[in-house]
Amino acid sequence: AALAAGCTVVLKPAPDTPWTGALLGVAAADTDLPAGVFNVVTSESNDPGQRLVDSPDVDVVSFTGSSATGRHIMASAAPTLKKVFLELGGKSAAIVLDDADLATACMMTAITCTLHAGQGCVFTTRLIVPREQLGEAIETTKGVMAGIVPGDPNDPATMCGPIISPRQLERVSGYVELAKKEGGTIEIGGEVFDSPTGGGNWYTPTLISGLDPQSRVAQEEIFGPVLVILPHDGDDDAVRLANDNPYGLSGAVWSTDPDRIERAVRGMRTGTLSVNGGQYFGQDMPFGGVKQSGIGREMGKAGFEEFLEYKSIGYGV
Repeated sequence: AALAAGCTVVLKPAPDTPWTGALLGVAAADTDLPAGVFNVVTSESNDPGQRLVDSPDVDVVSFTGSSATGRHIMASAAPTLKKVFLELGGKSAAIVLDDADLATACMMTAITCTLHAGQGCVFTTRLIVPREQLGEAIETTKGVMAGIVPGDPNDPATMCGPIISPRQLERVSGYVELAKKEGGTIEIGGEVFDSPTGGGNWYTPTLISGLDPQSRVAQEEIFGPVLVILPHDGDDDAVRLANDNPYGLSGAVWSTDPDRIERAVRGMRTGTLSVNGGQYFGQDMPFGGVKQSGIGREMGKAGFEEFLEYKSIGYGV
């Protein structure tokens, strides 16, 4: 979008993912883009990113990453009053109302939270189900997760690959251990295991029940294949639980009643929503969050306009 809007770009990939940005640079070199229009800077540290944020020569900073880093970027950009838009963390909730297809809702949520080994800010990592259906939901979700075996991401059949780094694997494992201390029950998973192909950092798809909604594991982003299941006592309570979180990036609603769906989606404070498995993610759809999940939007007309400034001109006759 920045290039399409006529901007020059400096892309700084995260230290853990330098090749993605570097390959984009290679692709750009094969086009008719003039030299210097698209630039890629890779680094093992965040120092180049800090210099870009601080520089008075940079007009816009677009960042995807953690909420903590997003807050730091906003503070660093303040002295130069540059425009900042941020796509940050999430702890999104999938609400299942009592008239929904429980089996489908549980299956889709289990699959979603284990894609890319759960390393996606938009994934629904809280499953909020009717209290009277909690036991059935746990057993259904466990059954789905049991069939999701982490494996080689080069294999088209693989849905859950490795954790990106030993540091992140330790973080995921630490949160699961914390869940036990907070009174949670590990229904399935919760284990580090050896790679089926050798090397890498691997964690089993994990379902946790019995947590207080205010516990850290139920509130904080883990960024691993870990799903927390919580009971609700009716539609309003489900929406309350979904909103009772500092994040607001995504969410899901499962129901067969259009009026109940409408009330739920209007009540949830989040930037994107899926209803009964509907897909909201696409180049023509604005994407972003509210609260601690960021400011501004990517993609769509709104994402394009993030890279524009309006100039108003009056001519005398």
